[in-house]
Amino acid sequence: MSKTDLLKKIAKSTELSQKNVDDVLVAFADLVKETLTSDKDEKVTLPGLGTFSVKHVSERSGVAALAGGKAWTKPEHDEIRFKISSSVKEI
Repeated sequence: MSKTDLLKKIAKSTELSQKNVDDVLVAFADLVKETLTSDKDEKVTLPGLGTFSVKHVSERSGVAALAGGKAWTKPEHDEIRFKISSSVKEI
């Protein structure tokens, strides 16, 4: 489903304008990023869908066989993860 389709369906079911729905979705995405960036232990739950959280990923390295055997290293970093709700998994 494209963003336009999503906006149209939410607008139709809520009787809000597509512009208002778009503003809400953008505000939600910004809120998730700001919250998880400022507090790595915080979680943001989207009821009925799942939870956003931060996971620390350790440094990894290896040898890329497809790149002629060149060694690579990916530094440690934090990632935003989304864990889907068990009620949605069973669809």
